[in-house]
Amino acid sequence: MRAPLCLLLLVAHAVDMLALNRRKKQVGTGLGGNCTGCIICSEENGCSTCQQRLFLFIRREGIRQYGKCLHDCPPGYFGIRGQEVNRCKKCGATCESCFSQDFCIRCKRQFYLYKGKCLPTCPPGTLAHQNTRECQERSSGQKKGRKDRRPRKDRKLDYRLDVRPRQPGLQP
Repeated sequence: MRAPLCLLLLVAHAVDMLALNRRKKQVGTGLGGNCTGCIICSEENGCSTCQQRLFLFIRREGIRQYGKCLHDCPPGYFGIRGQEVNRCKKCGATCESCFSQDFCIRCKRQFYLYKGKCLPTCPPGTLAHQNTRECQERSSGQKKGRKDRRPRKDRKLDYRLDVRPRQPGLQP
């Protein structure tokens, strides 16, 4: 009597394991690992729901779209955290990479970065730095500050006048 019961339990366990294994393939690792981090995944569309801290990145190819769960959004996209889903959203048309829709970090080749915006030319009062493609403000205070300084020999004279003789036993 014990043998049939054990056999029945063994068969039930094997069926449960088979169903669990099938579910893991469908949700966790379909398409050669492309469903990693997904809660819901299909072979046709990839991920449609991600684990809590991951971003859903939807790649469009013609009329087809394919979802993938990522820790960080790819270049040209930024992450938006939401209550139900975290998504990757495309940067503005002039941004190569961005922090948000309105704040660029790096601009596309023909633009210059100034205060988070990508501009075709640098605004008045700034200079274009060709290597970084950034607009840098001209510092008018540097040149003016040097002219207002007293000549070096005057400063030495003031220093000499300020020196007092030391008294024995006292430290400066």
